[in-house]
Amino acid sequence: MLLRKRAWDIVREDYPRLREDDSLAEAMRKLNACVSDGSGSLCALVMDDEGHLKGALSIWDTMRFMEDNLLRTGSLRGIEEDGFDRIFRNACKVAGSSVVADLMDRDMTVVGPDEPILLVLESFVKKGRSYAVVVEAGKVIGTIMISDVFREISGEIICRS
Repeated sequence: MLLRKRAWDIVREDYPRLREDDSLAEAMRKLNACVSDGSGSLCALVMDDEGHLKGALSIWDTMRFMEDNLLRTGSLRGIEEDGFDRIFRNACKVAGSSVVADLMDRDMTVVGPDEPILLVLESFVKKGRSYAVVVEAGKVIGTIMISDVFREISGEIICRS
C-alpha cells in the first residue's frame, strides 16, 4: 500500500508564508505559532510579491543562526550567568534585526505531487532536510514534513506487525 501513496496524499496545503524582507523575529513568531497550535509545520515558505517561491526558512535554520551568533566567542561553557545573559541579549538583537533573505534555504527539497512517498523520503535523506515543498507546474501546492512521512511508514509497519 505504501508504494501507492503519493506526495499529494499527505501534502499540507496550509503553511506559514514569509517575505524575503521580513525580520527573523517575524519569522520566529510565525514558526512559533505553528509549534504552539500543534500543526507540526517545521518551516515557512518565502514568497515574493507575485507569489513565486524564493526559499524556505525552517526551525533548524533559525536555531543554527542563533547558535552561530551565540558561539561567536567560542564555547559557552564556563561563562558566568551575567556574561551569558549579555551574550544572549546581543544575539537576540542581531537575530531580531536580521532579514529572512540572509538565512533562508534557497536549495530546498522540491518534489512533485505524484512522487511516491518513498522517493519523498529519499529526497529528505539526500538533502538532509526535514521538509519538502510540493510544486506542480511552477506553483506551490504545499509542504510535507518528515513527521508526515514517518506517520505513513510507521502506520504500515504497525499494521503489518
